Amino acid sequence: MAFVAATLYQTRPSTMRHAWAPTRLLQHRRARLGALLSGAVLATALLAPGVVHGEEPQWIDARVTSTMQLFRQALIPGLPGAVTRVEPAYPFTLSAFTRFGGLSAPLVDGSLSGELSAWGRAGPLDGLLGDGDLSAAWVQYAGERLTVRLGRQVTLPGASRFVRFDGLTLGARVERFDLQAYAGWVALPRWSQPRGAVLAGFAADALVSPALLETQNRAGQLTFGARAQGRWPTALLGVSFHEQRDQSGVAYRVVGVEGSGRLGERVEGAARLTFDLMSLAVSEARVSADVRTPWVPVSLDYVFQSPSLLLPRTSVLAAFGAQAWHELGAETTLTALQSLKLTARAAAQLYEGERPGGRGAFKVAWVPGLDRRTLVVAEAGRALVPQSGLTFVRLGARTRLAETLWLSGDGALYGYDAPVRGQSHSLTGIASLEWSPWPRLRALLSGTAMTTPYSSFELQALARLEVELGTVAEGPTP
Repeated sequence: MAFVAATLYQTRPSTMRHAWAPTRLLQHRRARLGALLSGAVLATALLAPGVVHGEEPQWIDARVTSTMQLFRQALIPGLPGAVTRVEPAYPFTLSAFTRFGGLSAPLVDGSLSGELSAWGRAGPLDGLLGDGDLSAAWVQYAGERLTVRLGRQVTLPGASRFVRFDGLTLGARVERFDLQAYAGWVALPRWSQPRGAVLAGFAADALVSPALLETQNRAGQLTFGARAQGRWPTALLGVSFHEQRDQSGVAYRVVGVEGSGRLGERVEGAARLTFDLMSLAVSEARVSADVRTPWVPVSLDYVFQSPSLLLPRTSVLAAFGAQAWHELGAETTLTALQSLKLTARAAAQLYEGERPGGRGAFKVAWVPGLDRRTLVVAEAGRALVPQSGLTFVRLGARTRLAETLWLSGDGALYGYDAPVRGQSHSLTGIASLEWSPWPRLRALLSGTAMTTPYSSFELQALARLEVELGTVAEGPTP
């Protein structure tokens, strides 16, 4: 898939005097091989369908994306109240992706699959002249009972959020049990370099401290873990373990238990709990149940999270974790006349050490007419959070003007109980026109306007051309 995009952005400088630019907060060391790897992946994607002779893979998916942007941004150096500096930025980004599967493995029964994806960027953007990252690069053998994956990959250990690492994963199936173990080096975005902030107003000096940047550097951090899952006709049950280590010792060690199943003819449930072995505390717990009543389906759920325990201790973001919170909610959806869908959700929240809060929303989705060319969505909601609250309304629609032409628009208004930077509301709106003359070609024109507490007016425009290179979905006939 390939597309070309151009973006125009401008913020009124006088309204940005007390704001800092988030895009300047996370800068990092320039990646030297980004463009080369992106070029290599591009060549692989283009040549992949023809690399196998005699034994054509069962399927190959190859896509390329190119993005060109041009916008102006307001950068605020130093303490709040400093003079605004407006600079242009015009980066060019290239990303490529190729994946294959179903290739016969030599000498053994089983199949081979793999993935290679990367991106690179060139051109001025916040002082960076080049950047890039290798997102994934792995090959996998899958047999009847054994699976082996080697390279840069992503795992969902169950006891932690997803982890990207360079290493090895082994999987086995024994009767009704699936077993998995993995180990390798943590692969952070952008070549695993520390992304230290260089601008934060009141904390600027501390955030550029070499000593602090060194503590943020998790390059070379080791990770390993294991997971076991049992399958029964009406239930699943799994246990997992995940650990990460660096030079200072254990950065993250957690165990998890999860399960799901049918509790009766009308009830299905699921539960998950993760326990941090370093802090000896629960980091996350979730329980949910879907009930099919004679009238409307109802979903009930409970969530507990301790945000600071969801990240390794060496992550700088762990220091900014909010207090633990609980939420108990319910949701139901009613379909009327096959064209109108009504969804309502309400939840009570409790942040530890704060007074109770809650949130609720009501959403209507309508598809008028027999041709179903138009979708209209309206939504309204209210959130009461400790120390403040907000109310929002939203209206959106999408319609097919012709066989190859679509028009869509969306607008939202947020009102704050307590003013933010002296402003009590935010207003956003977006409109787009999409044209697809052929199944593999799509063009898009869109514009976005908004006013928020952080800028009195923002305007963005986007033009995109998207081309799908093609997919080989069928292999040789056995």
